[in-house]
Amino acid sequence: MLLTPSAARPWLGPDSRNRPWPGHGPMMVRRREALGVLYPAYGSWVRLALGALAWACGVGAGVLVGRGVAVAGAGGASTVGIALLVAATFLGGAVVATGSALARAIAGWLTLATAVRADGGRVDGTTADPETVRAHEEVVAQDRASGGRELWRPPLLPRTLAALLLSAGGAVLAVQAGLGYAEASTPYAADDVRGAWLARVVVSAVCLLTALLTASGLRRVHRARMHRVAHDEPASPASPPAGLTPAVGTGAIVVSGTLPPPGVVGEVPRWAGPSARGAAPTTPAPSGSRPAAPGSSGPAVPAPDTPAPSRQPAAAVAGPEEPAPAPWVGPPTGPAVPVLRVRLGDGRELGPGTTLVGRAPVARPEEHVDAVVAVADDHVSKTHLTVRVEPGRVVVVDRGSTNGTVVHHPDGSVHRPRAGEPHELAPGAVVVIGASTLSVADPGDDVEHTVLRPPGAPS
Repeated sequence: MLLTPSAARPWLGPDSRNRPWPGHGPMMVRRREALGVLYPAYGSWVRLALGALAWACGVGAGVLVGRGVAVAGAGGASTVGIALLVAATFLGGAVVATGSALARAIAGWLTLATAVRADGGRVDGTTADPETVRAHEEVVAQDRASGGRELWRPPLLPRTLAALLLSAGGAVLAVQAGLGYAEASTPYAADDVRGAWLARVVVSAVCLLTALLTASGLRRVHRARMHRVAHDEPASPASPPAGLTPAVGTGAIVVSGTLPPPGVVGEVPRWAGPSARGAAPTTPAPSGSRPAAPGSSGPAVPAPDTPAPSRQPAAAVAGPEEPAPAPWVGPPTGPAVPVLRVRLGDGRELGPGTTLVGRAPVARPEEHVDAVVAVADDHVSKTHLTVRVEPGRVVVVDRGSTNGTVVHHPDGSVHRPRAGEPHELAPGAVVVIGASTLSVADPGDDVEHTVLRPPGAPS
């Protein structure tokens, strides 16, 4: 819609809120982000001004039509009045359609809080588990406490006052028109009397219709905030768009090399290349052999006085007293540093290294990445975000995405990184990209519980 801000459009469609959820916590993070965009859009001063302009055109049309009747059609006042009435209808229709879509989206996000269970499934007729009951009771209590007076606070206050004033003015004009109907309907009534009566009828209709439409949107939003209506939109199954890279699934998707599972590593990461480790892993040389020269990539060369080993299976070469060699994991060059856990809202966990996240992420020609992860989300850009998981920290970089990236920190603060700006995340942070989330937690924490903790709550 033309009057809908671009930031609010990704949150309007039912697919953005009625998709499968990994849990109640990620849904609430997404809900807060959506309402933070939809409420200002619904209370936009631009849309209010356009609505006032449509109302003024309707009032002017009523006055001119009445004047045209009073002068028996001379002067073209009726023609101008009808033209203004048509313009008011089209402009008012655009304003009402936009407001209705925004109000419907706000109500959908508000009521969604009691339609999702703690495990992310939809509420059905069965008895809810205690965790779901607790989460729903907390949401309802918070919404009702903050929504009790929301009609008298911005951004809804201007529309509440407009609805009351228009209702009062329209009612007064309707009463006057009703009282003057008998005089205006007589066969001997003067044209100016009929014109004045017709002007009151048209203006009162414009005022009452505008007030009714405004109050209807406010009522929908307020009833949803107070949880007086149930969520009436069924969940839609997630269908990944065609043409995605083979990254939709579980676990990290490897592009080059292999990624170890999250854990504890030294200062030199296990996922680093040979140049970062200083030497490539090699098969342990047999006893009596001398190692290859430094910088050489060839295998160990047997010593002159040592016979070449026979081509036997590995189990035959190693005697019963000699254990099998342990795999190479890099030199212990520093103290152990934990790797934070990074998980998408659908449950996939990112491995250490550099990962690209998007609908169909593609690395730049000069860029080296360890993995790409595709998300089935139309609100996410093709290559939306770079995530670097390093020992002790996680850094995200927005790749110039269309809808931007929003970081919710554990202390409740919100940051919107600019394109190309590295932003470090702490455990408990939640990143919102489009309609998807990415959570950070300590290695021993459950990411889902980290999301569920409200700001300032003890861990």
